[in-house]
Amino acid sequence: MLKRATILLILILVVLVAGASYAILKGEKIDTIWKNGTSENLKEPFSVLVMGQVGKGQGGQWHFAPDLADTIVLIQFNPETEMINLISLPRDLYGDFGDYRFKINRVISDSRIDEVMLTLPAISGIETKNYVILDLSVVKEIVDGLGGIQIELAEPIYDPVGSFYLKAGTNHLNGEDVVWLIRNRYAPQGDFFREKNQHLVLEAIFNKFNELTSLKKTSFIFRMLPQISKSTSNFSLGQTISNFRDVKNIGFNSIVLDFDTKLWQSMRIPNPSGEDAYVLVPKDGINQYKPVKEYIQEHLR
Repeated sequence: MLKRATILLILILVVLVAGASYAILKGEKIDTIWKNGTSENLKEPFSVLVMGQVGKGQGGQWHFAPDLADTIVLIQFNPETEMINLISLPRDLYGDFGDYRFKINRVISDSRIDEVMLTLPAISGIETKNYVILDLSVVKEIVDGLGGIQIELAEPIYDPVGSFYLKAGTNHLNGEDVVWLIRNRYAPQGDFFREKNQHLVLEAIFNKFNELTSLKKTSFIFRMLPQISKSTSNFSLGQTISNFRDVKNIGFNSIVLDFDTKLWQSMRIPNPSGEDAYVLVPKDGINQYKPVKEYIQEHLR
């Protein structure tokens, strides 16, 4: 049964942290997780859909619609290139998922994860049965537990609602800062702006975690166990962690399907509330994902 919690960010960190937590709880030896080696156990690309929404009770602070998925990222690790591909799916994407037509940000609230998973190959060319759901508080606590992260911004960011500001260049962010950054869409590109920042944060978290010594990683994991328990996964994180032994050479490839790709058209559809809802559909029409899939496949590394 799916927990109702969640907002996203982090496949690899989740795999590393939650997987190690799983190992600890099952009595496995923690030193087998951090030993140096190669990712030779993983022969084929490993993919997972990471979803999230702000948990109930947090809406007043971060979200006015806590039942909706705040972010949806398809993450693929290619063992041949040692590259992590981050593919953000627009939360306003509208189409048929199974026998239902809805905006994809309702995937969790409408209990339609299975239908979305079955449609993923048509959208991206990537098939996976794995998914992870996170709570926003997990992201905040992970960042604070790491002592903050460093982010390099190409331009300053300003939120006119919350009067939050980040300068261009290097910024040291705590957990609250990161929550603001990954949710901020006050920019001409809206959600696409937010997706790009989420990819920056993911890489920064991973790099900061990977800088820790084995002892500090173990200590960090134990401190994070109460937070990690808020995540939900439908696959064995403990088994998956053994496939990611040599993490130092892993690179990140960000794929954001923004308007510059010319893949989308915007539409307005009737909404039960009486107001039209804004949605995105492929430029060739609803469910016509061929150009989207081709773009993603061309940009995988």
